[in-house]
Amino acid sequence: MTLTSTLIAATLMLSSPNPDSNCQVAYQDATYGFHHAETAMEANNLDHLRQYAKKSKASIEKVFQSTVQCGCLDANNASLDALENLEKALTRDTFEATRLFVSRAKKNTKDIFVALDICSSTDPNTVLRDTQNDLLAKELALKEQQKKLREEQKKLELQMKQQMELQQELARKKTEMFEAQKAIKIEAESTLSQLEGILLDFTGAMGCPETPKLTEQPYMRSLSDLEGESLQATKIYYANKAREMANNLLNILDECEWKQ
Repeated sequence: MTLTSTLIAATLMLSSPNPDSNCQVAYQDATYGFHHAETAMEANNLDHLRQYAKKSKASIEKVFQSTVQCGCLDANNASLDALENLEKALTRDTFEATRLFVSRAKKNTKDIFVALDICSSTDPNTVLRDTQNDLLAKELALKEQQKKLREEQKKLELQMKQQMELQQELARKKTEMFEAQKAIKIEAESTLSQLEGILLDFTGAMGCPETPKLTEQPYMRSLSDLEGESLQATKIYYANKAREMANNLLNILDECEWKQ
């Protein structure tokens, strides 16, 4: 009788399938089997290698029985493959051959873990539904986020438009003010020049002391002087120059010869 048929027959005699049982016991025994296989792979002599191969085989035999009870077919098949490789390992006479089959059994044990994880997981249909619901929720959240971003973008575009309009309005008003300042400058400086000439002629005719100018600082300005000041400041500047001429005229008249 082969190892496969022997194990199946023994399992059927010892236990009957129990659909209510889980695969946790099988998982625990598989962990022991894997650990013993790893220890065997680290052995440096044949006796040590066989010793832990036997321990691994004993644990995997328990896995074989438990996976029948918990109904995990893939794990049961993987445990059977592991047992066959361990059986071959224990019948080999050389260290290298024994180690080769232990290595294969170790890989089979990894397959047991994968199969047990799948058998112990939630119903695939439920997982699929949960995944679909999760994806749907993420999609809705993404759409909501995109909507908010579009709204924020519209607000930002509106703010930028309003700022540009404000800048254009400020530039227009600044240009208008500068044009008004230039007009005042031309008119005020022309009038002050005429006024200065008239007043100097008048004081000369009255026999008053000669004076080259009626203001301490020139009232003529460059266009750059107008930049940075308001229209009101420009008007005040020229009004003060006219007031300064009037005050100086009075001072000059006080010193005229005919008043001596």
